[in-house]
Amino acid sequence: MSTTDTDDMDGTLGTDDRYAVERRRAHTYALLGECFHEPTEDRLAELAAVDDETVAIDVSALREATGDEKALRLDHAKLFVGPFELAAPPYESVYVDAEDRVMTDATEAVQAEYRQAGVDVAIDEPADHIAAELEFVSLLVATEVEALEAGDDEAVRHYLDRQYEFLSDHLGRWVSEIADNMRNAAETEFYQVLADETQSFVEGDGQRLANRLNQLETTDDDVEAVLGGDER
Repeated sequence: MSTTDTDDMDGTLGTDDRYAVERRRAHTYALLGECFHEPTEDRLAELAAVDDETVAIDVSALREATGDEKALRLDHAKLFVGPFELAAPPYESVYVDAEDRVMTDATEAVQAEYRQAGVDVAIDEPADHIAAELEFVSLLVATEVEALEAGDDEAVRHYLDRQYEFLSDHLGRWVSEIADNMRNAAETEFYQVLADETQSFVEGDGQRLANRLNQLETTDDDVEAVLGGDER
């Protein structure tokens, strides 16, 4: 996985570099989300056309692991769809609720996050499907980029907070478990690689967001100290 594009979330980047880093984050979440959908010919063609410089994962490893489309479809069904017991259920509720089933309080909690953010996650799956959650974070980052471009520092901070909270409360809580299930059950290299890339990126991004927010908090405290000194 490539980490150079997102490791610099410490406030030291110039404006243009910050735009580039955040756009790559948005594209990465969106791409990972797409990879959890059925591997159709069109989706595989889109993956093949992705510019490596626009994402912050090792997309070449995913491309090289695609292999046979039929084998991918069979593996995707076994892992995420059925008709038999799913080897890697793609729903948060299965991992975080005691009932170990879909459409529970966890699903509603995720849906509430989407409503509060005013975001329409356009996939035909329950709200807590991993593809939906990845797309949601992508949309939050994209909105943060719009705030960056508008010079709205308060909105930028708001959307950074929302991203961190969603990863902490939702996606980050279960990404390691679904990734483990995928690694244990996947028969194709593609889903083995997807498990590694997804877990590594999501967990790493959560830590980078924490560092970035801590840095912003420190800056705020320094400014308040200076202003307080001036008042005295």
